[in-house]
Amino acid sequence: MKINKYYYIYTFGCKVNQYESQLISENLKKNNFKRTWQVEKANLIIINSCTVTEQADKKCICLLKKLTKTFHQAKIILTGCLSQNNNIHFKTLFNNVNIITDKTKLFNTFTISSFDAHSRAFVKIQDGCTNFCSYCIIPYIRNVLYSKNQETVVSEVKNLLAHGYCEIVLTGINIGKYKYGLSNLLEKLVNIPMDFRVRISSIELNALNNTIAKIMLNYPTKICRHLHIPLQSGSNDILKAMNRQYSTKDFIVRINSIFNKIPDLTLTTDIITGFPGETNQHHNETCNFIDNIKFAKLNIFKYSDRHITQASLFPNKVNTDSINKRAKELMALNIIKKARFIKYNIGLTRSAVQIGNNKALTDNYIITDMAQSHSTTSGIFNVVIKNTSTI
Repeated sequence: MKINKYYYIYTFGCKVNQYESQLISENLKKNNFKRTWQVEKANLIIINSCTVTEQADKKCICLLKKLTKTFHQAKIILTGCLSQNNNIHFKTLFNNVNIITDKTKLFNTFTISSFDAHSRAFVKIQDGCTNFCSYCIIPYIRNVLYSKNQETVVSEVKNLLAHGYCEIVLTGINIGKYKYGLSNLLEKLVNIPMDFRVRISSIELNALNNTIAKIMLNYPTKICRHLHIPLQSGSNDILKAMNRQYSTKDFIVRINSIFNKIPDLTLTTDIITGFPGETNQHHNETCNFIDNIKFAKLNIFKYSDRHITQASLFPNKVNTDSINKRAKELMALNIIKKARFIKYNIGLTRSAVQIGNNKALTDNYIITDMAQSHSTTSGIFNVVIKNTSTI
C-alpha cells in the first residue's frame, strides 16, 4: 500500500527566503512528496526562518513550540537564518526538531519553474552581504557573496514566463552586489520578446547608478516604475553610527536625479527607529527629512539588539517607551504619505497584473480593484486606480 507523503513549509522573512522555500518545495516534489496547505496533514514540516529582528526570532520560536507540542507524528525541520543564530540553543529548547543550518542540503537545483500560491515569481540572482551595517546580523550569517550567472537567470525567467508568470521580481540579499552587473542583466531581460515586466526588489542607494535609471526610463513597459531604497534614518549622526556609507545629502541628490528622469516613479523605503544614541532631535530630523521626500510608503522597524553586531555594544540605548512613541509618530507620517500618494494616482490608468480575487498590482506598486471585465485576465492589462486602492 502506497503511503502518501505530504510536506508543509512555513516561511518567515524576506523574498530570498520565499524563493528558497520554492527551491525546497520543487526538490521535495521530485522526491514524491505532495505539498499541503494544512499543517495537520503533513508528514514533514519545514520552517524557513528569519533572524533579522528579535521579533522575528520570537515569532519563529513561538511557532516551533506550538508545532512540537501538537504534531508529534511529523518530522520537523528548522532551517534558515535563525538556525545559524548561535545565541539560541535549539537542542535544549526543542529536542525533537532537526536543525539544518545549510539550507542548500534541502535542494539540489538553484532555479525554479513555478512559484506556489503566487501570481508573481521571485527570482534570486544574488546572495550574501558584507556591508556590515552596525545593527545588522545578516553579514555574520550570509557573508559569502554569490551571483547567479546571467545566462542561468535569463533561462529561469523564460521558463517562468512559459508557465504563465508575467511579473518577475529580482531579489537577493544585496542585489547591488550582483557581480555581473545589475544593469547588464536588466538589458538582457528587457530584450526577451514576451509580454512581461521586471520589478527590482530592495536596492541600496549606492548601487543605484545612472545606467539602471536609464534602462528604467527607456523600457517603461518592461521595468516597473517602483524602487524600494532603504533610508533607515534621516539623521546624519545616526547614519554614520549605522555605518550606512551615505549622508542625507547624498540620498536626496540621488533621489532627485532619478525623479527628474522618471517623474512617475514610486519610492518606498525602510526606517529604523530607536537606534542606540538616537535623541529626540535625531528623530525629528528623520521625520522632517521623510516629509520632504516623495516617499509613497515607509516600512518602520523598531530597533532591536542583534548579538555580535557593533550596535549591540553601543551605549545610550533608547528606552522602550521612547521607541514606541517614535514608531507611532512615524506610522502616522506613513499614513499621510500613503494617502497623499494614492490621492494623486486616483483616476490614472496604469499597467497591472492580477494578484488575487479581483485585485491588481500596478507597475507603480498600487493594489487596486480590477474591472469586472478583467476578472479572469492573465498577463498584463490596463487598470484605472480607484479611491479604494492601497499600497
